Amino acid sequence: MSSQRTPIVGFSRCQMRVLKRILPGTATAITLATLTACDTPGVTLVDPDVSAAPDSVTFIVRLEDSTLVAALGWTGGVPGAVIMLHRIGDDFHPDSLLTDSTGNVSVHGVLPGYYRVAAHRVLSESETTRVGGHALAFGTGSKFQLSASGTITLTVEASNRGSLVFSEIYAVQQWLADHYQWFQYTELYNNGDTVVYLDGMILGKTWHLDRDYPPYPCSTTEAMRNDSAGVWALFFHRFPGGGHDYPVDPGRTITVAQDAVDHSVVHSSFPDLTNADFELEGTADADNPDVPNMPDVGLRPSLRGHGLDMIARATYFLSGSIELGTLHRVRDSATGNEWVRFPAHSVLDVVSLHNGSAYSDAQYTPCRVSVHPSFDELEGGFLNTSMDTTLSFHRRILPAFGGTTTPILHDVNTSFIDVVTGPHSPGEIRH
Repeated sequence: MSSQRTPIVGFSRCQMRVLKRILPGTATAITLATLTACDTPGVTLVDPDVSAAPDSVTFIVRLEDSTLVAALGWTGGVPGAVIMLHRIGDDFHPDSLLTDSTGNVSVHGVLPGYYRVAAHRVLSESETTRVGGHALAFGTGSKFQLSASGTITLTVEASNRGSLVFSEIYAVQQWLADHYQWFQYTELYNNGDTVVYLDGMILGKTWHLDRDYPPYPCSTTEAMRNDSAGVWALFFHRFPGGGHDYPVDPGRTITVAQDAVDHSVVHSSFPDLTNADFELEGTADADNPDVPNMPDVGLRPSLRGHGLDMIARATYFLSGSIELGTLHRVRDSATGNEWVRFPAHSVLDVVSLHNGSAYSDAQYTPCRVSVHPSFDELEGGFLNTSMDTTLSFHRRILPAFGGTTTPILHDVNTSFIDVVTGPHSPGEIRH
């Protein structure tokens, strides 16, 4: 065992803990790592086998942009990058490692299996000064089959400030005794520095078959999921307006309610959405005459008549205004449904969610990608919050430097990193 210690995020008091996992179907435990922490709040230290012995897995984090590497003064890989590991089939409690000054970290005793692996690094204020004064983050993620030894190289990309992004998705499914679920909403945020016009934009849910189960194995759905030319959709709504009717200033949020009414009268944990900016139009929903409707323009009507059904295991997209009649159409052999493809140049943002259900993962192995990595590299993994109506999915906020007061949201095209859970807060940026 090397004497070098590498920080790992997770604990806040001086302590030592041995991480173990039970091998499936047995009473045998294996040691993952010995963790210690002292004096540094919020940081734990792991003593991995940094010599990369045959029974250790080495993770290397690299930044391809040589100009940024030179500006930051990094001589090797990305130092201080957090690597998160989630073994698919386990509950969502990721292990976290921290790279050393060369961008490397090794750990022994890794239980072999199929993992979600992500790398994340937020720049400090002094580092942002070296690259132009903007708060930046780096990240990437993918799924890997890990054995007890080997090397995984992760190449991170810089956070893209972009323009209009998803800032919150309230997609829990607590229907109660009467199957009530019309309290769902989506929040958008102008993350750029210029005015954006919503007129004609499309909000929808992309191709949803992302698990390896009969009769739809991953091999039969690969063409629709892993398409660099765009995202495929069946259910989507269009924002109203003729071109410049609905401007969104930088730093402003837009709340799109499924039904723009006060849902707290049904249950105290549900939000009051009477002041939403828009509401989805359905065939059987309540209508608030003071809130503009977003017509359902998808290829099939919503399943329950209240507009787009939102679930905690789906991929959502936002597209610029586009003529639907020009979109490429395909009838897929897996479901028999006809789908349209929103081309890559029109796609403004994509967020992929996963409810972190170990039962679901164990029954149906997730496909390697939900959408092409150019749109989102790794779906967000969360504890199973689908029945907790107090929680929502939020995009992270980058640190504020140089007197900046308008929040800048985290966007490295990796929902595993970009999105976290927290109390629902329609119309507000809190998390």
